[in-house]
Amino acid sequence: MIVYRGSLKSCNYHCSYCPFSKRRSTKKELEKDKEQWLFFVQNYEAAVRTEGKHALLLAPYGEALIHPWYWEGLGRLSALSRVDAVGAQTNLGFQTTESLAIFLQNGGVLSRLRLWATFHPQMTTRKQFVAKCRQLVTKGVRMSVGAVGDPDAVCQLQLLREELPEQIYLWINRMDGLTRPYTAEEIRTFSQIDPYFYRELEEHPADVSQCLERVFAEADGKLRRCSISSVVKKKEDGSCARKRCSCYLAYGGRENLVNQMLFGPWPLFRIPRRPKAVFLDIQGTLVTGGRRSLDSSDHLVCPDVAKDVQAALEVLSQREGAALFFATTLPYEDARKRCHDVWHLFSGGVFSGGAHIVLHPAEEETEKEFFYLLNEETVSYLKPLEKKFHFRLLVYRNKEGHSYKLTLLRARHSHWSRNEAERVMQHLPKELQIGVRFLIEDSCLQIASVHAKKANGVRMICEWRNLSLKEIFAAGDSPEDAQMAALCSDS
Repeated sequence: MIVYRGSLKSCNYHCSYCPFSKRRSTKKELEKDKEQWLFFVQNYEAAVRTEGKHALLLAPYGEALIHPWYWEGLGRLSALSRVDAVGAQTNLGFQTTESLAIFLQNGGVLSRLRLWATFHPQMTTRKQFVAKCRQLVTKGVRMSVGAVGDPDAVCQLQLLREELPEQIYLWINRMDGLTRPYTAEEIRTFSQIDPYFYRELEEHPADVSQCLERVFAEADGKLRRCSISSVVKKKEDGSCARKRCSCYLAYGGRENLVNQMLFGPWPLFRIPRRPKAVFLDIQGTLVTGGRRSLDSSDHLVCPDVAKDVQAALEVLSQREGAALFFATTLPYEDARKRCHDVWHLFSGGVFSGGAHIVLHPAEEETEKEFFYLLNEETVSYLKPLEKKFHFRLLVYRNKEGHSYKLTLLRARHSHWSRNEAERVMQHLPKELQIGVRFLIEDSCLQIASVHAKKANGVRMICEWRNLSLKEIFAAGDSPEDAQMAALCSDS
C-alpha cells in the first residue's frame, strides 16, 4: 500500500478549522506539484510490474481532485493489472462528469476507483453533498463518507446518515479540538451513526512491525510508514518516533486482523468489507500467545481474545449481520473453553482441522453437523506405538462412538518433527495411509481423514447457508489457513 501526499497545500474550500484554506497555490507551485505527481506515476507504473498486488491512496494536504493531472494519473495506475485499487481523500468539490471523463480517457477502471470523502458543512449543503455521492455510486465508484465528531453537529450528521445511500459507510473522526472527553451519550449517539467510532477512542500503541507493507511517499521522495511517523531509512527500519497511532491513516493501515476483517485487503480506503460470513482460526489468530497442551485443564490462564478483536466481532455480528464461524484444529469443546468470551457470537464452525463441521441454527434453520470419520483400525495400529514414540493417544469420537480425529500427545515441550511423524505413519497399512493425513502442532500430532480440511469445511457451511465464497472472509496463520483464505475473494 502506497499513500502519496504530494506538495499541494491549497484547497478550493475555506473551512475555518483548516490551515490549508488560508493560502492559495501559485501557478508555479501547481506546475511543480503536477510535475512531481506525474513523475511519481511514471515510476509507480514501472515498479508494480513486479509480483504481488498493489494499491494507492492520495492523501494530500489540500484538495487534489480539482486538478486534472491527478485524475490522469489515477486513470493510468488503475489500468495496471497488478493494481487492485486507487483512490483519494477528497471533499468532492470536483466536477464529476469532467473528472471521470479524464480518468476514463487515461485507461481508468471505475471498479478500482475508491473515494474517501469528507463532508464540510461550512462549504456545502447536505443536499448537494448527498446528490454528489449518489451520482458517483450510480457510476460504479466505491466510496466512504466521513466527518469530524463535533458534538454540536450531531443532528446534522444523523440526517446525513439517513440521506446517504445505505451502502455508503459514514465514519466519524474523533474531534481533536474538543477540550473535554466525550460524554457517554455522545459516544452512544456517534456509535449509532458509525459502528466503528469506538476505534477512534481507543489507544493504539505504535507497532512498526504491523506497518512494513505500507509506505507513505512525499513529493520529494522521502518515505515514511504513515503520515505521522519519521522518515524510513531502509525497508526493515524498525523504529517509530510515535508512542501511539493517533489517526486513522496510522492505525487503519496496520497489518492486523481487525483491519483486514472489517475493511478488506486495503483498509486505508475506509470502505467496509461487510462479509456475510467470517471464518477465523483460533490459536495465533483470535487468541495470540502460547498454546495450551490438550492434557491441561487450566484454560483460563490462556490469553483471552483481544479486546479490539472482540469489539470488532460484536459489530460484525450484531450491527453488520455477519455470521461468525470458527475454523480451528481444536476439538469443539476445547474451542468453547478457549473462546468462552466470544462463543455466544459464533454460529458454529469447522473444528478438529476440518473433521467436525457444525452449524448452529439461525431463524428457521435446524442444527447441522457432519464428521469425516476414520477407519477404526487406525486406532488399533497406533495404540501399541505409544511407548516407542513417547506419546499418549487421544481418540475423539462422535455420539455414535465413531472416531474422527486422533491426537498423538507428547509432553508440553517435546515437539514432533516431520521425520518422526512420517515414521509413525509408516506403521499403518498402505490402504489406511492413503485415507488419512497428519498435521503437526508442537507437541501434538493430529491425524484425521484425508478429506478433513478447513477449506472443505468452509465450503460445506457455505453450501448449507447458500453463501457465495466471494461473500466471506477467512483468516489464520498457518498453511492450513492459507488454503481456506484462498477460497475467498479479496474484492
